[in-house]
Amino acid sequence: MRRAVSAAVSALHDLAARDLAALFRPRIGLLAAAGTCAGYVTHAAAQGGLARGLGSGLAWAAAGALLLSCGCSTLNQVQERREDAAMQRTKFRPLPAGRLGVGPALAAGLFCLACSAALLAATPGGWAASALVPLTVAVYNGLYTPLKKRTSLAMLVGGLAGALPPVLGCVAAGGPPLAPRALLLAAVFYAWQVPHFWLFARLNRADYEAAGFLTPHHGVGRAGAHGALALWIVCYGALMLLLPAFGLVGTELTKWLVTGLALALVGAAWPLVTCERLGFALVNASLALLLALLTADALRGAA
Repeated sequence: MRRAVSAAVSALHDLAARDLAALFRPRIGLLAAAGTCAGYVTHAAAQGGLARGLGSGLAWAAAGALLLSCGCSTLNQVQERREDAAMQRTKFRPLPAGRLGVGPALAAGLFCLACSAALLAATPGGWAASALVPLTVAVYNGLYTPLKKRTSLAMLVGGLAGALPPVLGCVAAGGPPLAPRALLLAAVFYAWQVPHFWLFARLNRADYEAAGFLTPHHGVGRAGAHGALALWIVCYGALMLLLPAFGLVGTELTKWLVTGLALALVGAAWPLVTCERLGFALVNASLALLLALLTADALRGAA
């Protein structure tokens, strides 16, 4: 194991920064870390223990979520290196381009996951939090990745892994995995995953077809796809409306801001679907804004 890690470190050291970014996909990891922070602070604030956890537990939880995402991304690229080589968008990644071997990439991914589990074990949630690492890998790399070439509904499975960050944050803060607040946040994440991936797949339709992936629009007419996608965006906004109702938002200003954001999503569902590139950007921005509002609200309430 030590030799494998040493070889991975040596191989990664020779990669350019942009290659490391392509391998780890830190933007996705930062979003997972933000979702974990939101789950952490909302639970800790509700229990009155936010101030105690800000200096250590929250940092370990965020770093653990980031490394978990990096590890899953690396394993995914090992699994899909041939498919990546067939797509214009991904053929220059380190593995399909030949700048990194499978062995070092696999060792690097496993090392990220091991570090993630260790960091999460240092949070108030202890080993219960670190146990979510193999669960995430099982869902994302074990189920979702192979299903992408078998069914156009694979995104519904992948969404389960993408919805775990708020649950991870809650457990890391010492809460139960089935806490209502965490589950509601996870539901918002899950509802966001579908339009996020669906719009992305439509923007990269040619690439996905070249790689043999079955995307959501397969077997559905354009009008039917528009309607289903708009419905998912409405559901995403509707679930967001429940956050103030169930006490995940404390201050009046934040309640109005979250409510306004949710209503804007519901009202703009159809334009977001028909303007794919703009819709993709705005759907993603809406989740980032929501997480910022929830985290700021929890911090303000604990001050």
